[in-house]
Amino acid sequence: MIADVRLFRHGASVGSRVAPHVWVFVLAGSAPRRGPTALKRALDRATRLAPAHRVVAIVSRDSARACAGVLAETPDVATIVQPAYRGSAAELFLPALLVARRDPDAVVLALRADETHDGPVAPCLARAIRAVDLRPDLTVLVGARPRTTRAADGFVEPGSPLEGCEELFLLAVRRFVYEAPRGLCARDLLAPAALAARARALVALGRRYIPEVLETLEPLEGVADALEATLLCEAVYECMPYASLSREFLERVPDLAVLPVPDALLDVGDAAVHLAS
Repeated sequence: MIADVRLFRHGASVGSRVAPHVWVFVLAGSAPRRGPTALKRALDRATRLAPAHRVVAIVSRDSARACAGVLAETPDVATIVQPAYRGSAAELFLPALLVARRDPDAVVLALRADETHDGPVAPCLARAIRAVDLRPDLTVLVGARPRTTRAADGFVEPGSPLEGCEELFLLAVRRFVYEAPRGLCARDLLAPAALAARARALVALGRRYIPEVLETLEPLEGVADALEATLLCEAVYECMPYASLSREFLERVPDLAVLPVPDALLDVGDAAVHLAS
């Protein structure tokens, strides 16, 4: 179904704009824990951050069946259906490659469908976009309060305020934690709810740190709108390595920051107190 994707049907006026385009990816995962309702809420939030023609829903064949009704209600949103779910890295980098090829200076915001993006999280999404606009070298995670003790892509343990970015309220990422050990309370961790980065920079980092995923996806870069894309996508995913966005990629990214949402800031510790002052 990738052949039905028309990411640039409204045109991309690259080079003729003052501010970069914002593209929002909604990552549905193998199957949203909260089903179609979670995807609908994420798509509603996405279309408030970018025009519908610059919103992309990424689903797997299995999750597409469950979410068919929701996707049908958003005809202006492009949908990419992966033949199989091969991890969160491929889920992000497939649309990132397609956007970077045609709109390399765009800011990409990826939302996890299973996370809540309303309430205190919502303004942080716009702040993450602004941070990447000001600092194109950064990859910014929006960190929310964890709602579980385990997560496939882990939790973030935040560090000190990021040097030179104090006005953006960004913290360094100390490490990723995939299962909270004893003595490390949930209040010390943040759950990544979104990721913001420049399209060109994100793809360059992907080629450097997870080349096996990017090289596997490359045949799809120039044919997303072509008739042969569906069959080619099937072949590509047969040899796609399974890769976690956090374990295989984000842990290696040098310029990585986390933006805690306000309710999480109350519990992060001394760094949060410093930021709030």
